[in-house]
Amino acid sequence: MRLLLWVGVVLVIGIGAFYGAVILASESGEVVTLRTNSGSEARATRLWVVDHGGAEWVRTGHSEKGWFRQIRANALVEFERAGAKSLRTAVPILEPELSQGVNEAFRSKYGAADWFVALSGDASQRIVVRLDRRR
Repeated sequence: MRLLLWVGVVLVIGIGAFYGAVILASESGEVVTLRTNSGSEARATRLWVVDHGGAEWVRTGHSEKGWFRQIRANALVEFERAGAKSLRTAVPILEPELSQGVNEAFRSKYGAADWFVALSGDASQRIVVRLDRRR
């Protein structure tokens, strides 16, 4: 019985340590703030960002993330990078062949942290989002 309890404690600590490390990894490198508003709820989310093809990009791990659902309802977002705020239109790119270069830019910029964070979910479900400047 003690062995079973010990194994359970080790598993809980291991899982907690893994997700703690994922959180630390996701805060490494350049992190921006994206503010979304669905009309009923405003949200500020910290995300990684890359510059690719003349645009700025963020990425979600999957389509059920709260901030991603909000941009599907209202694409107007506030983007804060290095203290500068601007209004943007969030444009999700759902075609994997179009997002491949952006995902490679994330891998190049964030290195091992990108790989490590991918372990916490299904990397094939990632969706890149272009942040177009409002005119």
